[in-house]
Amino acid sequence: MYIKDKAMTTTTITSAKLRGNMAEALNDVSAGNVLIVKRRGKPDIALVDTDLLEDYLTVQNPRFIRKVSRARRETKLYSFEEVFGDTL
Repeated sequence: MYIKDKAMTTTTITSAKLRGNMAEALNDVSAGNVLIVKRRGKPDIALVDTDLLEDYLTVQNPRFIRKVSRARRETKLYSFEEVFGDTL
């Protein structure tokens, strides 16, 4: 799974501006940011890093959802205090 150390940002750009700044836009996406492209004034598509896309596709997979549901039923749940109690 794709886990980042820094917060992901979402930026909106027009398709015309994207054409003129493609290299910079791709660098931003490669850094883990999401780029929303507007066409005719409306958000139309999103450019995302392939790792983030793979994570999204994984969590949408019905087989993955079933496995998570089964694990939640079969696994003992721990409270926040049980896990982090003495560390705070």
